[in-house]
Amino acid sequence: MKFLIDENIPKMLADKIVKKYPESIYVLNSNLQGKSDLEIFRFCKENRYVLVTMDSDFADIFEYPLKSTEGRILLRFKNLKLKEITEKTLKSLEIIEKKPIKESIVVISNNKIRIKKQE
Repeated sequence: MKFLIDENIPKMLADKIVKKYPESIYVLNSNLQGKSDLEIFRFCKENRYVLVTMDSDFADIFEYPLKSTEGRILLRFKNLKLKEITEKTLKSLEIIEKKPIKESIVVISNNKIRIKKQE
């Protein structure tokens, strides 16, 4: 899998994702830094990246439809330290890479992974 890691993801987590998934891009280390959500969405769609974000705006499937996308991963952790967030995210990505997430939103929270397809 290749991920586009949104700029709201902590650098430590982004660096570990890129190390494990070398085709991935961290927005803060690219020419996408500072681009609008719409530009990020279009880039992911056109270049077949799965977006990893903490931005709940991307949960809006009317503004950012899932059709013809590789999928989107929304991190929704509460009251966890960065080390715990990093561990849970990396473990969740391992699980997700074995599942069909195309045209889906995956919500990763403290103790759950939910995959929702647009209907």
